Amino acid sequence: MKPVEVFELLEKTWQNTIPEKRISQLQLIRSQIPEEHLELFDGMLDAKIAGIQDSPDAVVVLCIHGIQTDGAWHQHVKTEIGKLQNTNVTPLGYNFVSPLQLASPVRSTPINKIMQDIRDARAMEPMAKLMVIAHSFGSYILSQILPKCSDIRLERIILCGSIVPTDYNWGHYTRGMSPNSIINDVGTRDFYPVMATFTSFGYGSSGRKGFQNPHIRDRYFDYGHSDFFEKKNNHIEKYWKPFIERGEIIESDWDDKKPKTSLGIMALTHPWIGRPLFYIFTTLLIILIIVGIRWFF
Repeated sequence: MKPVEVFELLEKTWQNTIPEKRISQLQLIRSQIPEEHLELFDGMLDAKIAGIQDSPDAVVVLCIHGIQTDGAWHQHVKTEIGKLQNTNVTPLGYNFVSPLQLASPVRSTPINKIMQDIRDARAMEPMAKLMVIAHSFGSYILSQILPKCSDIRLERIILCGSIVPTDYNWGHYTRGMSPNSIINDVGTRDFYPVMATFTSFGYGSSGRKGFQNPHIRDRYFDYGHSDFFEKKNNHIEKYWKPFIERGEIIESDWDDKKPKTSLGIMALTHPWIGRPLFYIFTTLLIILIIVGIRWFF
């Protein structure tokens, strides 16, 4: 059973049951709901009982995590952003993705899963403003979904630790969005976007260098890959909360202090230099290992 089916079942039962018997009927329905959806069911039922309706003032913030994680940072976002009025934070997840799968071209399973989740979120609250916070591989997932979901309008987007190619066509895929609605938070000590760029295909170093185009606002921080979620940095409350609440972009003090990108990083992220060098080096290393094994035996 999918989340949207839970929503449709509750809605149908609520509409087709006389008020005096609604609660007892819904309790019976609840016993048929899979355990992983009980929290969702209870939350929607509480909203129904309280008389809360789908509203254009409602905000749904969807969080998409990276690989080798269950998205523990989602709870930090939920704690801070969830305090805002009419705002619901919804974590989106997918099965474990290994570094090997990250490097391979087989990436459709998590993309399709998150795409369906976004469609379900829209179906459950058609009038709500949808916003997305995506980290690392989650940013790549979002970049693959946008061209396929032109019917789903997003209000605002926050990227961090992004591995989306720097030449991604944001202007084409987000035409319906207002100016200054997309933020890319960059960690100037983040090596993962660089490594993703030169070790595989389809990724980019936007989480290290920024997109540097008029469709998206780059902000730079003295961070590593996941420092956006460290409590000591207070990043969620200071920088993301005002943006989600009222579209305000708080300037980063590091923008004017950030070091220049080194020649080594520029070479590694260059499509004609970094990736060919990596594969040449890897091939030579494999050959040396094979020759060494044969010589030893």
